[in-house]
Amino acid sequence: MKNSLMLFIAFLALTACSKHQEKKNIAITGIDSTLRPGDDFFKYVNGKWYDSVQIPASQAGVGVYMFMNYPQRMRLQEILDSISQSKNEAGSIAQKVGDFYASGMDTVTIDKRGYTPIKPLLAKIESITDLPSLLNFVANEEKVSNSSIIGFGVSPDEKNSSMNIAQIYQTGIGLPDRDYYFKSDSSTVAIQKAYKKYLATLFQQTGSDAKEAEKNANLVYDIDKQLAASHKTKVELRDVQANYNKIAVAALAKRNPNIDWTTFLNNLGAKTDSINVGQPAYYDALNKLLKSIPINNWKIYLKANSLERYADDLSKSFADASFEYTKVLSGQAVQKTRGEKNG
Repeated sequence: MKNSLMLFIAFLALTACSKHQEKKNIAITGIDSTLRPGDDFFKYVNGKWYDSVQIPASQAGVGVYMFMNYPQRMRLQEILDSISQSKNEAGSIAQKVGDFYASGMDTVTIDKRGYTPIKPLLAKIESITDLPSLLNFVANEEKVSNSSIIGFGVSPDEKNSSMNIAQIYQTGIGLPDRDYYFKSDSSTVAIQKAYKKYLATLFQQTGSDAKEAEKNANLVYDIDKQLAASHKTKVELRDVQANYNKIAVAALAKRNPNIDWTTFLNNLGAKTDSINVGQPAYYDALNKLLKSIPINNWKIYLKANSLERYADDLSKSFADASFEYTKVLSGQAVQKTRGEKNG
């Protein structure tokens, strides 16, 4: 009994020493001991890092995720570079992956082709003649995750998580947030101008002269702004209850007759009798704008939407135009290499 008691006391002493040793070995170098945590806990914990960290020139920001993710992306690029330059067995996974990556890195061919890869898409837009064909195009593009004026998805019902529900949400604008269209400070105005210039450049590079390109850019911006006026603000979007508006498709079709939800969902291949409308005001506004804005103007808007989406994948002139806009919007100083973007 005595021996057992002595062993137990020795164990407790060893444990205490181990815990004490562990505490001594913990090094917290980021704490700013000149501050009191109760005065500004954020600065107390993060201040030293926040004041000294450098944002890489090819990035728009920096943080824990970037520190973890970026090296892995670079490693992945090294693997892809290696596979694409190797002689792989025909039909093997390595051969297919290597060839696919090499095709995305073949800048000589890519630059030679210009915007040829998306000419069929632009031709589809040009063939739109009325509202039904416009919404059919929108639905077909939505199937491949290319949203334009309608944002559609399927996710768990927030009031019944045992089932999924069709969801629609506000979308349709080119700038990151509705407020970019309505603020008048110098920084925001610079972004507005850069965005319009970017749109005009895209139109010029697909055959429009400078005057027509500028006119089209302003037209697209005006449609954007009308759609943005119906958007909820970032603060309003935090209200979970207000963003849950489950409604029968038949009732929504009556509410938005110009969108013709029944036909749109059928074209999309979505079979449902109800849908959650995240931001009803957006679709009420869209319903009106589909009639008040001429079809030819919508076609110009959809062309701009498509050009923006694929600009970084097209020839150098398109990628450069995209980056000139990105520089103003995000502050990113150096354009990413094609390999970095593909990796």
